[in-house]
Amino acid sequence: MSGFPILDLVIGIIFIYFLLSIISSSVVEMILTAKRIRARVLEKWLVTIFDKKIKQSDGTEITLGQAIMDHCSVTALSKKGQSTSYIGPKNFTTALIEKITFQVDPTKIVKTIDELITSIEKTTVLSTEFQRALLNYAYEAKDSYEKLTVKTMSEIEMFRSKVENWYDSSMDRLTGVLKRHSSFFTIIVACSIAIFLNADSIAISKYLYSNPEARAKLAAKAYETAKDSTIKANLTTVKNAIAADTISRTKDSTEQTIEQIEQNFKAKLNEVNEANAALKAAIPIGWSNTDFKAIDSWFLFILSKIGGLALTVLAIFMGAPFWFDILNKVANLRGSGPKPASTAAGDDKKS
Repeated sequence: MSGFPILDLVIGIIFIYFLLSIISSSVVEMILTAKRIRARVLEKWLVTIFDKKIKQSDGTEITLGQAIMDHCSVTALSKKGQSTSYIGPKNFTTALIEKITFQVDPTKIVKTIDELITSIEKTTVLSTEFQRALLNYAYEAKDSYEKLTVKTMSEIEMFRSKVENWYDSSMDRLTGVLKRHSSFFTIIVACSIAIFLNADSIAISKYLYSNPEARAKLAAKAYETAKDSTIKANLTTVKNAIAADTISRTKDSTEQTIEQIEQNFKAKLNEVNEANAALKAAIPIGWSNTDFKAIDSWFLFILSKIGGLALTVLAIFMGAPFWFDILNKVANLRGSGPKPASTAAGDDKKS
């Protein structure tokens, strides 16, 4: 308790928004994983960009995009013709080069930049535009290598680096598509949470304002949470994942194993249960018959309820990292202020 009821009320509301946001983000993450949204977005991009047919060793034909998805450097538990959730730039480049060179001459292993250029020129599995782009990267790598006085990498390594950079920039744009999916599910989940839990911001504010004991307990829990280094580290990881390319750079691996997926689901469920338990311990949530008793005006009640729930939905959409940052700032504000005069200084003045 800070000694300032309004400050306790504000930090209590912020803490509630933080807990609701944790529930929302955990549920959204489980939906994205269950529906393979990341994998589907990446899969659609691959089969659209690399749509030329390539003949496999068994004689069947599939698109180059499907062949890249089936390559041993990128696949794990995904089915044939389906993308994994994450493909790193190095793995993508390895699969692309191998498929191009294999299509030109299955018996030959490319060892020099000139051999790679020949393979790119002869291949029929690339669009003309992308074929020219790869040739440009290859000639740039060759020229750059010749100009180096100290050669720390090979020409092919320089070429690979350029292709990896192209892939990264493509994933940056592709991540916008994934974020639109995420935003769509976040809105649905936020509305569901607010309605199901009856998380009415206006009603909650009134309750905390008229119940000093509950307000003080909630504020104390909020200040305790703001100092928790584990929560801070976890949310920093979440913020970095959001800022980074969530398709190609969140994981520099191929695909989660079934065990990892199950562990992820269990962890998210635990987060939901813990946040829900913290909410129930702090405020009365959910619907009850008392909510509809002593209503003077149904119009004002419905208007207030819609407004309160809408505020909660908007707050949840801001995300747990946002509210944790605000929580820390308010906690620091509470701890700041002029220091009281020392006893020694007071004694000197008296003498």
